[in-house]
Amino acid sequence: MSKVYFVKASAKDSLETIHNKIYSLYLQAGFDNIFSLEDLIAIKIHFGEKGNTTHIPANYFNKVINQLIKKGTKPFFTDTCVLYKSNRSDAVNHLLLADKHGFAIEKTGAPVIIADGLRGSNEIEVEIKGELFDKVSIATEAVSANGMIVASHITGHIACGVGGAIKNLGMGLASRKGKLRQHSSVKPWIDVAKCTGCGECIYWCPENAIFMNGDIGAINEKICVGCGECLTVCHFGAVQYNWKTSSSDLQKRMAEHALGAIMNKKDKVCYFNFLINITADCDCFDIVQKPVIKDIGIIASNDPVAIDKASIDLIEQHGGKSLANLSYPSLDPMIQLRHGEKIGLGKLDYELINISK
Repeated sequence: MSKVYFVKASAKDSLETIHNKIYSLYLQAGFDNIFSLEDLIAIKIHFGEKGNTTHIPANYFNKVINQLIKKGTKPFFTDTCVLYKSNRSDAVNHLLLADKHGFAIEKTGAPVIIADGLRGSNEIEVEIKGELFDKVSIATEAVSANGMIVASHITGHIACGVGGAIKNLGMGLASRKGKLRQHSSVKPWIDVAKCTGCGECIYWCPENAIFMNGDIGAINEKICVGCGECLTVCHFGAVQYNWKTSSSDLQKRMAEHALGAIMNKKDKVCYFNFLINITADCDCFDIVQKPVIKDIGIIASNDPVAIDKASIDLIEQHGGKSLANLSYPSLDPMIQLRHGEKIGLGKLDYELINISK
């Protein structure tokens, strides 16, 4: 049975109070003992889409970062490029957005590194024992890091029902190819009505799978590897994907990529889930969202499945409704958790330990 540590907390708490609560969880859960001198420690976090105000604030981990530096480790914040058009679809704009949201080294004590490179194609194929995959594409710097702190803002999710530690790992640390493998069941195709024939996608395609068919582009599905370069570089929205993969399939694929993200460092990963400013949609939405439930607190564990299960349970206990009912009732977020346990990502059974600070 995995241990999950819980402390009550609110977005209205002072910054000093939040620092102390996070640091207390860090110590109580034994996280201070898992990292070693000179370790490069990735702090996986979502920097928030432009316009989003409910993501985890940049300075919440300042006290933990100071402790990591005192121990002689080298912490850095990280995330990856996204598939869709966004300020986070390439590393330059992603870094600018992170800085705008307060993730500057002068304010946090840790630099920001985009883990999958300039356009999301820097990746390592990690071997896993999954049911759907025997290897998954994970962002290079996520694999290269010696250890990891996974900081997840618990929200509903339009495709998965819940966004927590598993999503933060699986979607959040997959390369562009890995994200496509999760989201899409077919290769990309070109909408002839939107294609201008500019040739940008042809230039960037790493497999020479795109060619001109008259005045418009076309994709050779036999050569295409589904890397997603064309989706990023097309300025006209002409490259399309099948986003209708069922929620069940998506969640299972996501859990298997989550396993790949920690495969070489399972004993050196710790998790924090923030049950604060819980919204119906994830922080990828470029709008100001209103919480669907009162703030509950912060939890910590060394088990991504257990901490997400505890998050779901705490929301139902405190709100009287499941997170799915508060966001997307047609979805079952337990699919990713059950599959995660099945493939060895973590355990559903947990012991909740309350701490006061």
